Order: sequence, then structure tokens, then C-alpha cells
Amino acid sequence: MTERNFSTQMLGYFDDCTDELLNDLSGLIAIPSVRDLSTKSVNAPFGQSIRKSFDYLIDWAKREGFEVRDHQGYALDISYGEGKEEIGILHHVDVVPAGDEANWITHPFTLHQQGDLVFGRGVTDNKGPLMASLYILKMFKQLNTPMTRKIRVIIGGAEETTWECVEHYFRHQPQPAFGFSPDGDFPIVNGEKGILYAELQKESQTLRDLGVCQIYRIESERDRTSTCHHLSIWFSGQQAASVAQRFDGVADVTQQKELYRVVLTTPWEKSRNPHRVQNCMDKFMAVMRHVEGLDANSKSLIELLESCFADSIDGAKLGLAHMDDEMGGTSCCVSSINLDEHGYNLDFDFRFPKGLSIEETRTQLQHLSQKYGVSFTEQQYLPLSYLSPESDLIQAMGKAYSEVTGMEAQCFSKGAASYARALNNGVAFGPTFPGDVTKVHEPNEQLSLESLRKAITIYVKVLISLQE
Repeated sequence: MTERNFSTQMLGYFDDCTDELLNDLSGLIAIPSVRDLSTKSVNAPFGQSIRKSFDYLIDWAKREGFEVRDHQGYALDISYGEGKEEIGILHHVDVVPAGDEANWITHPFTLHQQGDLVFGRGVTDNKGPLMASLYILKMFKQLNTPMTRKIRVIIGGAEETTWECVEHYFRHQPQPAFGFSPDGDFPIVNGEKGILYAELQKESQTLRDLGVCQIYRIESERDRTSTCHHLSIWFSGQQAASVAQRFDGVADVTQQKELYRVVLTTPWEKSRNPHRVQNCMDKFMAVMRHVEGLDANSKSLIELLESCFADSIDGAKLGLAHMDDEMGGTSCCVSSINLDEHGYNLDFDFRFPKGLSIEETRTQLQHLSQKYGVSFTEQQYLPLSYLSPESDLIQAMGKAYSEVTGMEAQCFSKGAASYARALNNGVAFGPTFPGDVTKVHEPNEQLSLESLRKAITIYVKVLISLQE
């Protein structure tokens, strides 16, 4: 069956089953599938809530008559069609925490519709697109659509955290001939930068000379996926008051007995976008680079920040700035700074395009760690992903996108991470369009039903074209 002959049947099918799709999505949204290792068990390596989401999808697949396989609680796959080769559609069922529910206009785990929009944690990232893919399989099955390549929807449980899910899956299952992840943006994300989450740490030294001011403590949330947006610093020593007063006008300054506390805040932003907001680290350094008389431990931290990170969102001070014509440039973001009597640690997020290797990056960071007397720990590394715009997959995607939207399908790269980078021949493809507001990872996450309908139309066209 050709794309053209199929389109009328397809659109009529989805118009008729929108309420049913939303009802199934509502049940999935109601499960707060946040990673919780305190509840992990056999076949639930990420905790019981994610296990419950997998069970919900298994029940759905069995109800609809699909082949479903559970891969020890790391991932599921649900498939339709025949053929030795497969097309993989990669999704995830885990979500980030909802945060303070007072910031939501509706309960985060109750699907709420308001006109064209539906709200709920995971509605865009990634349960809404997941349910849309399952309904594409359901449509193919009900319309008895012939398949020369099997379509397999692969669902992971740790996309927001460790990626153990897809790592486990592809250790035991073959790569699909073609694949895509509806966990990005339209038109076509053919490049995803390499990601290195890392930590620099130093133990405190026993000091004879405490100087006239000491940084007694620094606290910030250790969320490696966000900018450092809240920083609390306590000063002690003879000149603690005068140092704290330098922050007047840019921070909240209070006295707590012999200590002086400074609280810096900036807007929250994802760590992959350090250019969008000011980092608390930079506000901190705007003052501290001019402070003299610090103790040796405090000096060590200030020297490290000034030499390697302050006012350097492209990684230039790390000696790692690089620009690629297609994928863009490197980015570097300090996500947290913490210090106490035992020492300090600094978490940062470094992202890089093709042309800079992970080996070069590691070598340079090891060199800097030795130079500044700190230990370097790699927390997580995700390899970059790139697929040529000339590939058969991208050509099919571009054709489908242009037919549905009337616009040219441009390829572009992102710093974000989707399951596309787990594929040998795949990209991130939708589900959101330019101009859509989704508030992913924020309160009031939302999804446009009209955008989802267009995305489904594009996906169906691509899947049919890859059968020919």
C-alpha cells in the first residue's frame, strides 16, 4: 500500500480514536514513573513505579493482540509486521520528578485537557509520543497493512538517568535497519553532541594560616542536568563581614552568629543551554576574583573556577573549545559547587560536536586536574550521534515532513540526548514543531494535540515509505 492511498484511511482512523488514545495515555500519566532505587527488585531495576508503567504497557499490548517482550525490567518491545529487517521506534517511560506541585495549574499525574493542549508530567517527554506510536501499530493491525519490515516500538526505563535500559537492550538484541526516537524536535535532529558529566574534587588541607577570610561552606543542589541556579555561601574570619557586603545588591546577605551567609539565585535552565541564563558561579566569581586574604583551601577553589570555568560557556578556558560547521560548538556548564570542612567538589556538563574526540577531552581534563591538584571523575559519558543528510532514512523523513507541513525539512544538531544516539542508523524526529511550547522538565508540561496529529501523519508516511 502506498502512502497516498493510505492517508485518507489513516486520518479517519485517528480522528475516530482520539478519545481512546487519550484515555490510555491518562492511565500511563497517572503512574509517577520516577526512578526510585529504594524500591528496586528482580525485574524492577529502576524501582516499582517504572515497573508498574511497564506492566501497564504489557497489559495494553496483550489486550490489543501484539507481540510484547519484557527485557528483565530494563526495557520492553512491542511489535507488528513481518520481515527479517526491523524499523525501531525508541521511547522511554521514565519521567523526571514533578517538583513542587504548587507550581502546576493541574495535578502533574492527572491528564488534563484544555482546548488543544493536554497537561501532565511526561505528556511530551515521552509518554504522549509513546502512546501515539502504539496507536500507529494498532492502526496498521486493524487495517491489515502489509509489512516487509517489522516495526518494533522499543521502550526504555532509564532515559532520564543512566541509560542502562538501552545499553541492556542492545547487548541482547540486534540493531534495527532503521530507527528514530520521537523525543526531540522537527524537522530532523541528525546530530546530537557528545555529553560528558564530570566532577572535580579536592580534599581540604590542614592549615596554619587561615587568612583573614575563609569560605566556611558552600551548598548547591547536585543536579547535573541544570545550571547552577542557587548557591549558598557562608564566610568566616576577621574580614567575613566586608567580603559578604560586597554581594549587596546581587544576593541576599545575612549574619548567622559569627558567620555571614550569601545566597545567590539565577533563573533555572537546562545545563545544555548555558548561554540562556547567568550561572550563579559567574555571579559568585564576579566578586570573589577580587577578594584577597583567603585561606589556602578557599584560594584553591577560586583559582580553579577563575582559570577553568568563569565566563567561559564554550569550554575555552578548559582548552576544549571547538566549532563544527554542521553540529555547532562546544558548551560547558557548572551545575553545582559544594564545600565543607572535608573539601570541595564541582560538577560540570561538557558537550561537544564531531571534530573533537572523547579521548582528547579526557586527556585535557586529566591534565588540568593534575595542574590544579584536584581529582577528576567521569560521572557519565554519552557518545555523539551523527547521520548524514544524504542517508535513505533522512531522505524519507524529509519527504514526509515536507508533504505534511509544506515546508522544507532542515537537518540540525542539538546538545540534548535522545535514544537516537543508541542507534547505528537513526535520528531524533519530532514530536514537537517549531513554535510549540512544551515545558519539558518544568511545571505544566504540555502537548498540542494538533501537533501530535501532524506528527502521527508524518510518522506513518515514513514507516510506509520504508516498506517499499
